[in-house]
Amino acid sequence: MKRMSVHETKAHFSAVLKEVSEGETVIVTKHGKPFAEIKPVSEAPRGVPVIGAFADTLGHIPEDAMDWSDTELYEMFGEEYGFEKPIE
Repeated sequence: MKRMSVHETKAHFSAVLKEVSEGETVIVTKHGKPFAEIKPVSEAPRGVPVIGAFADTLGHIPEDAMDWSDTELYEMFGEEYGFEKPIE
């Protein structure tokens, strides 16, 4: 795990992204304290729909869930999860 200041990270951002793409995790510091973490994204398991926050609420994922419009999703979960109302 590598540590870099915000200034260093900005100055060498392309190199930081190359290191992250090779599996390195970079801790970005601000005034010497950890501020952010840049790390590779792990892939979601194949064959599992990614609805994340809704899975616990629904208890199961309905077959037609991927067909729901942004408006339908907002009406069901928007205010509770703090989503912005979709533009129609």
